[in-house]
Amino acid sequence: MTERDDALRQIAEIAAQHQIRASEIIEVLSGKKPADQAERSSGIVARVMAYLGGIFVLAGIAIFIGMQWDFFNSATRVLITLGLGFLIFLFALSTLKDERFSRVTTPLFLISALLQPTGIMVMLQEYSRGGDPEHGLLFMCTVMFLQQFLTFLAKKRTVLLFTSLFFGAAGFGTLCEILDIDFEMASLALGIGLMTISYVIDKSPHRDITPFWYLAGSVFFLYGAFDMLEDSLVEVLFFGIAAGVMYLGTVVRSRVLLFSSVVALMSFTGYFFRDSLANAFGLIIMGCLLIGLSVFAMNLNKKYIQTRS
Repeated sequence: MTERDDALRQIAEIAAQHQIRASEIIEVLSGKKPADQAERSSGIVARVMAYLGGIFVLAGIAIFIGMQWDFFNSATRVLITLGLGFLIFLFALSTLKDERFSRVTTPLFLISALLQPTGIMVMLQEYSRGGDPEHGLLFMCTVMFLQQFLTFLAKKRTVLLFTSLFFGAAGFGTLCEILDIDFEMASLALGIGLMTISYVIDKSPHRDITPFWYLAGSVFFLYGAFDMLEDSLVEVLFFGIAAGVMYLGTVVRSRVLLFSSVVALMSFTGYFFRDSLANAFGLIIMGCLLIGLSVFAMNLNKKYIQTRS
């Protein structure tokens, strides 16, 4: 054992003896003073007030534009939607270089991701000469996906990855609609794709967005599977598919997948035994099944997800 290992062992023994937490040791070594409760509370209040102020400003702008929309010409309509959204996007990029504006960066990116696609659709409506609206929607999703994803690759901001996935998923769905692909097949493909991407992202520093996309992916997948099996001779196989999503949730340690699979199993159980629920005994049996399923899910969460986390 080296001197360094011996020193670490002594530090661990002293910390355990005096009940010192690792976070307190890190604060001392980093030279940072721990924030007291008053500072944390004031910071939370300031952040909430800032978000509320931004919402009120955005709502005021939206109301003003809505009131004056009929009086604007085509160029003005595009300028106050697409132009304003792009300016907000540029301002959000500029805040990345200044720590004072770090808390407004994410809201600005989200606002720009709302205004820019609106502006693109307004531009197409004002200046296009007809055509299929779905083609315009696909064009908008493609442009926004490229902008958001390329910016994410350059800046590594999680919010940009979130919006990239949103426009990518919307574009994929629109493309499937244009190609006249069956909805259940498109839903299955989109669900599998989103869950796979979420698994990859979960291994990265951007894992905070994975619960939402695990939920979206599992909903698309389960809905597509149910729509494909409904009223067929093998629709009971949906039990196995939902159970497979539950098992996947234990493997990837995702409570969201566990939740969505449990909801799917409960819903399909009620659907499958709907003719038996017309009497009291059917309701009692159904209730017992649901209680047992919920207890089973809680045990899976404690054994395979909460313990490993």
